[in-house]
Amino acid sequence: MFRTIRISSTPKTSVFLPTITTILQNSKSTMAPSKRKATAPPQTSRINGDPKTDKKRKTTTDAPLPTNPNASLDPLKTPHPFYKDSETHGIVLRKFYPSEMSNARAQAYNNNELPRPIETLYAALAETAALRKSLPVRQAVVHWFKMDLRLHDNRSLWLASQKAQEAGVPLICLYVLSPEDLEAHLRAPIRVDFMLRTLEILKRDLEALGIPLWIETVKKRKDVPKRIEELMQAWGASHLFCAMEYEVDELRREARLVKIFAEGDEKMVAEVVHDTCVVMPGALKSGSGGQYAVYSPWYRAWIKHVEENPDCLEIYEKPLPNPPSTKSKYAHLFTCPIPPAPENKNLPDNDETKARYRALWPAGEHEALKRLHKFCDENIGKYAERRDIPSVEGGTSKLSVHFASGTLSARTAIRAARDRNNTKRLNGGNEGIQRWISEVAWREFYRHVLVGWPYVWYVFFSYSPFVSLLLSTIGITSH
Repeated sequence: MFRTIRISSTPKTSVFLPTITTILQNSKSTMAPSKRKATAPPQTSRINGDPKTDKKRKTTTDAPLPTNPNASLDPLKTPHPFYKDSETHGIVLRKFYPSEMSNARAQAYNNNELPRPIETLYAALAETAALRKSLPVRQAVVHWFKMDLRLHDNRSLWLASQKAQEAGVPLICLYVLSPEDLEAHLRAPIRVDFMLRTLEILKRDLEALGIPLWIETVKKRKDVPKRIEELMQAWGASHLFCAMEYEVDELRREARLVKIFAEGDEKMVAEVVHDTCVVMPGALKSGSGGQYAVYSPWYRAWIKHVEENPDCLEIYEKPLPNPPSTKSKYAHLFTCPIPPAPENKNLPDNDETKARYRALWPAGEHEALKRLHKFCDENIGKYAERRDIPSVEGGTSKLSVHFASGTLSARTAIRAARDRNNTKRLNGGNEGIQRWISEVAWREFYRHVLVGWPYVWYVFFSYSPFVSLLLSTIGITSH
């Protein structure tokens, strides 16, 4: 049986949730109690669309296990006995997510008895490989923007542009606003405002290249794949490109999209490509052949892989301009407005507040690159000594929201930092540069963990004074 974790906060509350300690100890990797750069099974979940990893927690092994009289007799379908506690004390919305899975189901994933979500997507891509290779391009190629809201160094967008250029057809870009996803992912109004402002900039930049950006709100998240199919048919498009997102629901959604396209009366193909990570999840194996559970050895393997495969840091060009005829043929797509935020995601109706937020977090990839280069030119060399001192101006890069929204790629950031160093080695030279690169890679590590162990989730720990200070500023800077 799993050990349990006591969740405490200020004011103090507590609840028990299961860990995956037992299962991970039975996996191929070597595990031990959690610390970031010690031996530890990482514990993750999706909060605001990204998993986090806890550093401190109290554990207990003698808590009684509550029973669920309504549980299914099938151990793979029975929820974990503590699922009610997470509903009472946690932030998971049962409207969108099922109960935490049982030990038996987690063990089935770990034993490869159940396919991981990424394996489901890979299987769908393999089943449609012949069609994707042979289907001729029709009237247009489409790129679906998700968490990659940039033109610069966007692999999926670049591949879509190349496909359109080779076929001599226009490139059309698409963004789907899903209010249910915003709610399920607990997106803060300030983050939604940032996204909508970024879309305005993205639309303008694309239009300068003769590329339309169609933005549509789809109320039900389950309807997104079918609606994309309908739009593709209306535009006469046959090929869709999008970047892979590594969260569980998103991987399954894309697997369904690939099959819907291939099985429809009007055949289409979806190309779901790796882009977010410098090294794609699954490429790095521990000595025993499994997913790394500990950051330090994973990071050493990551550096070795990148240095042996320098193309991992190759930057992709912006898309090429569309044919001039695009603006007449698809004129209605260029007039698409930026939709308003859903009612429950609006900023306070106060111009002064909005102005302050927008000054703190200017939107778009141009601002992301500007902030990146300013930090690398002026402050990255002292990052190691300043990063934990919040009173120091320039102590951190303030790029988190740009990484999270995809207005800045990890490749671009790491190259910019490396180019300021006195060596091309990622783990050599200036200590501040080394440390900052390792922090960017850390974001990648927990994506690898999420893909390898999709049954792992995050638990909170007692707030330190620094965390409490950060939480007190959520009304201004929360992302």
